[in-house]
Amino acid sequence: MPVSATHAAALKVRARALDMAASLLQMRPDDLEIADGMVVHRDRPGGSSISLAEVARHFAPDSVTLGERDPGLAAEGWFRSEHMTYPYGVQIGVVRVDADTGQATVERFLLAYDIGRSINPMLVEGQLVGGFAQGFGGALYEEFRYDERGEPLSVTLADYLLPTAREIPALEVLVTEDSPSPLNPLGIKSVGEGGINGVASVIAAAIDEAIGLPGAVTQLPVTPQRLKALIDAATARNQRAGAAG
Repeated sequence: MPVSATHAAALKVRARALDMAASLLQMRPDDLEIADGMVVHRDRPGGSSISLAEVARHFAPDSVTLGERDPGLAAEGWFRSEHMTYPYGVQIGVVRVDADTGQATVERFLLAYDIGRSINPMLVEGQLVGGFAQGFGGALYEEFRYDERGEPLSVTLADYLLPTAREIPALEVLVTEDSPSPLNPLGIKSVGEGGINGVASVIAAAIDEAIGLPGAVTQLPVTPQRLKALIDAATARNQRAGAAG
């Protein structure tokens, strides 16, 4: 897990910086902390301090204060996980179907996920929204098509449809941090794929509900042509059943 490895390396860098700063300020490393790019006394923030940039300069190979330390304010970190971490959540969609054209329009969509710990909330929400856009495209627009000889037909953006900002529906995102993962020091879980996985199922289920045919959608994307064929077939069956009755 890259984030956990980064965390491990960052802790080592922090320890090296505090060790050098303590030597320069003639204090103990345990009495120091790093805040806003400065190394300050934990209990006397207005007292003696030194910037991280200055500390880094003292790690130069020719620095007289380097002593027995390795040069460079840098460190390596490793993390090995015995098991994958998974988020869990729910997705809810509101879909409107035009029975005359077969057009399915997603009017609202909700993504709610617990990811253990959100290190960068804006990035987390962006990952979920981007994942939704990918899943949304696969549910209603994107399709690789080939002719009878196996030649690709979806070779340009005129043939391979992608949703734009105009087609993306109103999206609500809820991120919670109620259940940190016990499998890594930061308690984080995966998040990027979470926005993709449930989208097509939610849209397909909503379409089934809208047209009153449970399990009708069995192929993605649900193009207007395919949906209109499902609606027409259902209408024909109902008409035959009514005539027979």
